[in-house]
Amino acid sequence: MRVVSIAVMVAVTLSLAGCDVLAPTRDADGLIIKDTPMPSTDAWVGDCFSFVEGSNLSYATVVPCAQPHTHVVIGKGTLTEAKMALFESLQIAVIESCKRTFENYVEEQGTEPTPQYIVSREKKPGGEVVNYSCLATD
Repeated sequence: MRVVSIAVMVAVTLSLAGCDVLAPTRDADGLIIKDTPMPSTDAWVGDCFSFVEGSNLSYATVVPCAQPHTHVVIGKGTLTEAKMALFESLQIAVIESCKRTFENYVEEQGTEPTPQYIVSREKKPGGEVVNYSCLATD
């Protein structure tokens, strides 16, 4: 009975994945090819999106970058407790961690976006980590 349950779960998961329920549709290069709502923390570097109104910035609709959008993810990273301890606050740690990413973006794009960030905490064996995304406004 247990084998059947696992097989059904795998089949359901695979069928949902094809419907953009679990993840957005991407091409061979990893670029978004279809508008997809998803948790904003799941966006990849290079993804273009707009936050979903009323979601308190926790959800976004990722879109092909040729379509209208408000933000693009230009960098992502993780801060361990040890790394966070090097800074006065989490805010300063994230800003400093994204600093070079923003400098590179300005050099490449020739425009200076308003820096914004997405931050989420995750419990891992051995402690908590902070995942962050560096966002440029379009």
